[in-house]
Formats: sequence, C-alpha cells, structure tokens
Amino acid sequence: MRFSARLFTFASLALASAAFTACSDDKDIVTPAVPKYEVPVTYNFANVNYSGQQARLAMLGELDTYIKTANTGAVLDAQKLQNMYANTNNPFAATELNTAGKQLRDKTLSTVQAEYDGYLKDVATASLSGKLPAINGTAGILTSTDGTKKYLVNAKGVELGQLIQKGLMGAVFYYQTVDIYLSEEKIGNAVDNKTVKPGEGTAMEHHWDEAFGYFGAPVDFPTNVTGLKYWANYSNQVNPALKSNKTMMDALLKGRAAISNNDMAGKTEAAATLRTSWETLVASSAIHELNAAKGVVADQALKSHYLSEARGFVMGLRYKKDRKISDATYTQVMAKLGDNFYATTGTDINDALNLLSSAYGLDAIKGSI
Repeated sequence: MRFSARLFTFASLALASAAFTACSDDKDIVTPAVPKYEVPVTYNFANVNYSGQQARLAMLGELDTYIKTANTGAVLDAQKLQNMYANTNNPFAATELNTAGKQLRDKTLSTVQAEYDGYLKDVATASLSGKLPAINGTAGILTSTDGTKKYLVNAKGVELGQLIQKGLMGAVFYYQTVDIYLSEEKIGNAVDNKTVKPGEGTAMEHHWDEAFGYFGAPVDFPTNVTGLKYWANYSNQVNPALKSNKTMMDALLKGRAAISNNDMAGKTEAAATLRTSWETLVASSAIHELNAAKGVVADQALKSHYLSEARGFVMGLRYKKDRKISDATYTQVMAKLGDNFYATTGTDINDALNLLSSAYGLDAIKGSI
C-alpha cells in the first residue's frame, strides 16, 4: 500500500509538473504583433532614390532609337552600339547619361552578356544591307503590305532591334528585379533596415525602391498612365485581360510600406506576389505579341516584327531562377517560333501561344491578352 501511495504521489507530482510546464510554455510563446500602418496609394515615400534605374531605362531608350534609324536605311556603327551598351566614350545624346556611372551591360545577366554583344554586332552588319529589300537568306528592309511600315531584318527575317530591346527588358530590368533586388541578399531580414541615409532610406528600403525603378511607372500609376516605360507600358497593354496594373502596383506599395514599418512578413508576402506576377507579365507580353503575329501571317514585315518582339519576351522567361515554365516547355516554345521567321507558320504561332498560356494558367484569357 505504501508503494502504491508513493507511486500515486509521484505520478500526481509529475502530472502537475507537466501541466505547470505546459502552462508556463504557453505563456512564454509571444506572437509578434503585426505593425499597424497605412499603405499609401502612390509611391511617395520618404528618402526614395532609383536614379540608377531611371538612367538605364533612358539608355535603352537611346539605344533603341539609334537602332531604329536603320529602318530607314542608316548604317549603324558597331562600335557606337557597344559603347552605348557599356556606356563608354560618351555615346549618349543626353550628356547626363554619359557621366551617370551606370550602364546596361554590367547589369545584364552575366551568362548572356556575350549573347547581346553578338546581337549588337549582327544588327550593325545587317544595316549594311539597309538599302536593299529583304528576302529569305538576305538581310535588308521588309516593308508592310500597305507600305507604311519598314523594318530592318537579318537574313532569317528577325528584326534584331526588337529582339535586343525586349531581350534587355528581361536580361536587365526583369532579372535585376526578381533575382537580385527582391532576393534574400537585398531585402532579407538580415539586411540593414535601421540606418537611414538621407535621400535614400535604409539599405532595405533602397533596394526595394530600385525594384520599383525598373518597373518604369510614375509614382501615381495606375491612375496616371502617361509616360509609361517598358514593363509598366506592357502591363498597361495587357491589363484589360490580366488586371496586372493594380496587382503590380499594390505589391510595390505594400512592400515598401511594410519595410518602412518593420513588417517583415508583409514585405515577404509582397515580394512573393511581385516576383510571381512579374513573371506572368513577361509571359503575357509574349502572348500579346503572338496574338498580333497570328493575325498578320500573310504580311511578312508585320509577322517578323511581332515575332521578334515575342521571341525577345520569351527569352526573358529564362532569366528567373525559379521560373514557372519548365525547361522542356521553354524549348518547345522557342522551337515553334523557330530562328527563321520566313518559315514560321500560323500553326506554329498558335502552338507557341498555347504552350505559354497553358504553362502560366492563362488559357481562359489568352485570346484577350
């Protein structure tokens, strides 16, 4: 009996101790309070600076404008093109760009820098034939059926100017945003968010602002859609079907507000939304151009123009490490587009479009993008 009583006593004490410990542990668990703050409706935060991104957007603008002079017969200077890409030897008409200390080349995904060097060299070579009509196998000028549009293409009917512009939108602006500025290294919780640099904010705030800069939108987008550049412009073009304007801007605003109010969970959620939505925007931009191309298959000039844009956008999809599209599907899309646009058929275009829309869950709206 004494043994049983003692056993009961020890058991009772153990249960009481466990209960006390459990209660004590529950009290020790403190759920961090979610900071309360308002997310503004415009990107008017304190200490914002994304001048470097604005400079690179302007550099691509000048590069694109120069390349397009070849559409009317100008011969492009290969060295000037390389100078504009790397910002050497004062190549820009806007003198502030020459002294900005910024360039496009060193912000291009390193594994494709040489590829774009090659495209720039190739477009200069093609421009030597800018006084001649283009035919399959010979570079020159393709003219639309109605005579209003002229495009310099290479021997395979590719408008390299469009491939370069759309490609660099991906290899610089998109890549730098989704794989660099929205990365753990740039906005992770270990990044300084206490030391405020006047005019620039904390390191974490500044990195987020640089991501906003690469979008190419005014601070009051999408209420204001004037002067949109690159990705913001394409977001607005596909917005009727994709509703991308609000999604993108809301995430950009939420993330910056979250950082400024030390809401790390809110920041992480906004970054995830932005990375996913931007990738969908890239795919939708390609679909947008493929929709245009399939309506003008009989007009080689227009077909080549839209296919060159689409190919540049599709190339951009590979610049995100955790991309949604599989390598196999990407390869299939590129194969359908082909590298000779004289041979690309309406069926090929539809097949490429369908592969993309299926990969990104856009089948329900693909015809409206």
